[in-house]
Amino acid sequence: MRCLVAFLLLTGILATQEPKPKAEATISGVVKDTNGAAVLEISVSASLNYDPGTLKMLDREAIRVAASGINSATDESGRYSLKVPAPATYSVRTERDPAPKNVHVDVDQEVTLDFVVPANSVISGRVVDQNDEPAVDAFVWLLKSAYERGALKQIVIGPKVTLEDGSYSFDTGLEANRRYYVLVDRDPPPDIVRAAAADLAERAPIEVPTYYPSTTRLDSATGVILQPGETRQQVDIKIATAPFYCVEGKIQLSGKPAAADFAVVETSLAGTRLARMRTDAGADGTYHVCGLSPGSYQLSAPGGLTEFSISNSDLQHVNVSLDVAYPRLQIDWDSEAADQEFPVLNAQALASLRKLSGFMGQDSPSDGELKKLAMQLQQAAAAKRGDADLEDAVMRMQAEPDFGSQMGNLTITLTPPSERVRVCLASAASNFCFPIQDSVPSGEYSVDIQAPGDSSVKEMTYNGLKLTDSILRIPPAGSGTLHVVMAPGNSTLTAAVADTDGIAVPNATVIAVPDWVTTVAALSRVPSHGKADQNGNYTFRSLRPGKYRVLATPQSVRWDAPEDLEKVLLVMFQAKGVELESKATLQVTLAPVPI
Repeated sequence: MRCLVAFLLLTGILATQEPKPKAEATISGVVKDTNGAAVLEISVSASLNYDPGTLKMLDREAIRVAASGINSATDESGRYSLKVPAPATYSVRTERDPAPKNVHVDVDQEVTLDFVVPANSVISGRVVDQNDEPAVDAFVWLLKSAYERGALKQIVIGPKVTLEDGSYSFDTGLEANRRYYVLVDRDPPPDIVRAAAADLAERAPIEVPTYYPSTTRLDSATGVILQPGETRQQVDIKIATAPFYCVEGKIQLSGKPAAADFAVVETSLAGTRLARMRTDAGADGTYHVCGLSPGSYQLSAPGGLTEFSISNSDLQHVNVSLDVAYPRLQIDWDSEAADQEFPVLNAQALASLRKLSGFMGQDSPSDGELKKLAMQLQQAAAAKRGDADLEDAVMRMQAEPDFGSQMGNLTITLTPPSERVRVCLASAASNFCFPIQDSVPSGEYSVDIQAPGDSSVKEMTYNGLKLTDSILRIPPAGSGTLHVVMAPGNSTLTAAVADTDGIAVPNATVIAVPDWVTTVAALSRVPSHGKADQNGNYTFRSLRPGKYRVLATPQSVRWDAPEDLEKVLLVMFQAKGVELESKATLQVTLAPVPI
């Protein structure tokens, strides 16, 4: 926040403190897998539980050390050791099994904490050519589908290089109950990448990227799903051959030739490093490449891309414009939010304002005086400074033991909701989220919106067209307005999970899905979920008014995994339907449903 509060918060954190003796404890143990074998070179990390009691006991340097991450790798016997600031409570986890274990440590205490993690799964096999001879030095990758910001992407693992007998093996980092696709490729002959015989009849078929068992398309490949600790052998692939074709066109920027580097990748692998070829256009912006088998492709250069399909002929005029787009952003609040520029002060903010008022000589301020003081802080934010009395009061308030949390809460509370809405465009081809400012490369984007917890997106349009799936496609040199209408008045829904005997089910996964969600892709974009507490209760505090289906399951759900989301969608017919009014509080009782 551009405000005095944030400045003084930083001043308070960095203020000189009395040095304290270094206080540490040790958390150590052994990591074994479900087969009883020691797990070597696996990362074990401890993260600080940021509860008020812990923060009060640790000094500033200890908090900084804990916040930066405390990690250890297991040795040849599976043993790890972590030196942590004490006294404090930590969540300790391994990279193979992310479920944490909580442990409290006192000064100089040595705590033993052992882990049993799933045994490594294995995928192995052989690669042969069309003559059934071993394909030596071929590259083999695993592809794992995952949702990122609502877009389905392929995560690439590898490569492994085949041995003299054509064999390969993946034996680390594989998740159980996750679908993997195996892809093998060898570089095409270099003499056909730039040139080929003009007569198609004179071109001999070439080896092409091949998915298990022997297909050239991802959508017809056979996925491999492993059970925990399973070794799947004989995942053998025969490299396919196919006719190849050439593509040519121009790359331009502002109507002029651009000698840009570019990559050609299968459309299904867009956003990965598995390009079919990488090369560049000439000084006149033209390019001509060969070696592409029938299929769908994306040609991308820095700042622009285009898609094309090859069936049984060469292609011409596959042109790419690198002109950036200039979208504009308009954020409005619906008619119910007329007074959104001054937020409602919560109880913690009011308590902090009373203390601040006391330091300014007002011991029993009225509600009106507190609101006036809050407005004074907002005005100081705009000017990036306040009057001397206000600055002096905040500086003296540093003596409060929870000064940091009080100032942090005020910073958030006093920021107008319209300024707390953050919008960026997440590229489907990268992990970067572009802020809507001066320019954006053309392409397909997921609209990523961060908003105050008491508000939600009511409607979103681009150039007047409604974006029901939050996916925005921007053409080169395009211009338009992304109009986001926010609405306050979110509702609260509390779910109580109990079995048929009425006994509470702790740690159940509770899911609330808008009634209109009917596909896995839509489900991945609107996840509202959490874990029930020890009494079987979970509360959704910021649900937009509307119709929902609410479900509880005893299983955990990996929200990036299509396999898990497919299971959730299949059992949503067993969910309980509810309708939430604006600013309503609703309770619902659920029986857990296995997925």
